[in-house]
Amino acid sequence: MKPKIIAIVGPTASGKTALGLEIAKRWNAEVISVDSRQVYRGMDVGTGKVEGVKAVEVVQGVQDIHQLFPWGRPLMVDTVPHWGIDLVDPDQPFSAADFKDYAATKIAEIVSRGKLPLLVGGTGFWLKTLIDNLDLASTPGDLTLRAELEVRTLGDLFHELKQLDPEGAELVDRQNKRRVVRALEVTKLTGKPWSGQQTAGEPMYDVLQIGMLVGRAELNQRIDNRVEEMIAHGLVDEVRRLRDQYGCEIESMTGIGYRQVCAFLSGRTTLSEAIEEIKKDTRAYAKRQMTWFKRDERIVWVKPGESVNEFVDTFFKNNPAL
Repeated sequence: MKPKIIAIVGPTASGKTALGLEIAKRWNAEVISVDSRQVYRGMDVGTGKVEGVKAVEVVQGVQDIHQLFPWGRPLMVDTVPHWGIDLVDPDQPFSAADFKDYAATKIAEIVSRGKLPLLVGGTGFWLKTLIDNLDLASTPGDLTLRAELEVRTLGDLFHELKQLDPEGAELVDRQNKRRVVRALEVTKLTGKPWSGQQTAGEPMYDVLQIGMLVGRAELNQRIDNRVEEMIAHGLVDEVRRLRDQYGCEIESMTGIGYRQVCAFLSGRTTLSEAIEEIKKDTRAYAKRQMTWFKRDERIVWVKPGESVNEFVDTFFKNNPAL
C-alpha cells in the first residue's frame, strides 16, 4: 500500500500555512514546506517564513546534531515540526531534483514515526516532481548559447520563450532573467518545449491535494497587506544584510521582494516604487500559480473558512490507522 500524504496548495497569501497547521494538529502530521525560496537561510521576511523555533532535542546515540538533521533541523510551530526550511545558504544551489530527494526522505521518516506527511506550499513544479514522480534528468548547459542569450533584453527573451513554449512562459518567473534564459536554453538545445520535458513515473504516494480558492480582489488585497507587513518587519534591513554578504547577483536574490529592494538600495528606484513593484510582481506570480494549479483536476478546492474535514476523513476512511 502506498503511503498517504496530503498537500495544501494555492497561490501566495491564500492561507495555506494556517490550514496546514490546523490539519497537522487534528491528524497528527508533520509539515514539509514546498517553497523554493524558504530553503534559504537568512531569507526570512521576504519569503514569508512561518514563525517558530528550531528543534534542539537530542536523540540517544546521536553525537552530532548533523547526523540527525543533515538538511537542517525542523522548525517547531505550535509543537508541529516543519521541514524544508533553512536548508542551504543563499549562494548554494537547491534544485527541484534536490527537493524531490529531500522530500521523499522526509516522507519516509515521518511515516516511520506513524505520522502523516503534510506538504504545504505554492511551488507547483516542485510538488509535481514528487507526487507524479517526474524524471528530472537535466539537460547540460551550453555556455556559448547561454552567453548569447544573456546579452539580450529580458523582454526579447520572454517574447521568444512565449513563441517557442507558451506553457513555459506562463510558468516561469518572467522578471527573473536567469530562469527565462535557462528555459530558452533547454528548449533550443533539445528542440522541445522546456515545460514538457519531464516524464511522469509510477506514483509513489496516495495523495489528497487541497487547493485554497480565494477571489481575485481579496487575494490582491491580502498580497498588498503582506508586502506592507514585510516592509514593516524589516525586509529592507534583511536585503541590505544579504546584499552586503552575498551581493544582489546570486540566483536567490533575484526573487520577488529581493530584487526590488536591491534596486532601491542601489539608488535605481525609490522605496515607494520598490514596494509597488513588489506588490505588482507578487500579484502576477499568484496568477501564474493559479494557472498552474487549475490545470490539475485532482485538486479539491476550498474557499476561506470552509471545512476540509470531510475530504480528509473520506481520504482516510480505508486506512483507520492514520
